[in-house]
Amino acid sequence: MSNKTLLTTAYHHALNAVKADIILAKNLSINSKNLRICEQNYALKSFKNLYCFSVGKAGLAMAKACEEILGEHLAGGLAISHQKAELLRMEHVTSTHPLVSKKSLKATDKLISTMKEMEEDDFFIFCLSGGASAMIEKPIEGLSLEDFQQVSVALLGSGIDIKALNSVRKSISQIKGGKLAQHSKAKGVVLVLSDVIGDDLKTIGSAPMRNGEIPHHIIGNNAIALKEAKKFMANEVDKVKIITTTLNQSSKDATAYIAQNIKEYNKKYNHFCLLFGGETTTKVKGEGQGGRNQELALRLLLKEVVNKKITILVAGSDGIDGNSPATGAFIDFDIYDKIKKKGLDPKSYLKNSDSYGFFKALGYDFSTGATGTNVMDFIIILKK
Repeated sequence: MSNKTLLTTAYHHALNAVKADIILAKNLSINSKNLRICEQNYALKSFKNLYCFSVGKAGLAMAKACEEILGEHLAGGLAISHQKAELLRMEHVTSTHPLVSKKSLKATDKLISTMKEMEEDDFFIFCLSGGASAMIEKPIEGLSLEDFQQVSVALLGSGIDIKALNSVRKSISQIKGGKLAQHSKAKGVVLVLSDVIGDDLKTIGSAPMRNGEIPHHIIGNNAIALKEAKKFMANEVDKVKIITTTLNQSSKDATAYIAQNIKEYNKKYNHFCLLFGGETTTKVKGEGQGGRNQELALRLLLKEVVNKKITILVAGSDGIDGNSPATGAFIDFDIYDKIKKKGLDPKSYLKNSDSYGFFKALGYDFSTGATGTNVMDFIIILKK
């Protein structure tokens, strides 16, 4: 099995560990008497109707999983995602990501009206995943959609991390920071797929239901995913190490950090796999295509951290990297010959924020399509 194939397989092992159907089956079940949510039982006789809401990049997948698990016990609900689909027991609305649009506002109005229909003796399960910040929105009074979009574009290209980004989003929103919860009289639980460093519940999806009263449970995150990749790689190499699941640096600083770890392990082991998780930041400087993962791969290439035995995959768990159709990129020793043959200048691509154009031209882009989950990014380094 080639190094690229091993890396791809490790990536999918990590991904499958946090797929909606897998994580919800572990944390949600129902029988004739009880609804079990994260090891806590709720007697069915204690509420009248059961509803489900699901918002984010994993919004559709989590809604489908809830429908499958809850079956006829589910009275209805609403899912909002960036995909087109129809559900059996819930309504589905398509919204946009990463920018707020008219669809985001329309989806929010529908969400609020559906939540208001619930009575005090009803119960809801609210599935929240990354991407919800853009998919549902209701700007504060006096702020137009156009103004809101300008703020969002400036923030996304500024290089600030998601915590700071969502802090600003909450200050100009009528639903973020727990404000959405005020539109429901019913009791409920929020199940969270974390896409932020440290699983900060105040930051994930800009915390629309975080009002201090509704229980929130993290059911999937980067650590769970990388542990599964580690388990797979343990059979392939002498040493497997999860270096961090909280990588939170600029792509430039992350490159130096990763390079240092490769250098240290390269001295000690003939075969190893290093796993990094988290989310780097990058400033958009040009008009090209790409995102933080492909830029990090391009910077690692320029740092010349690979040799004849080392191959690297940098990829997002959601299947999307910036404004490109890829989710990441590979680098290996052979890529340098291909760069020379094609006469490409990696630095010019970096300067134009066109990491996708660079890797696509070489056949080193990594594409999966939307994965239906979102737990930040994976950097997998293999020496074999």
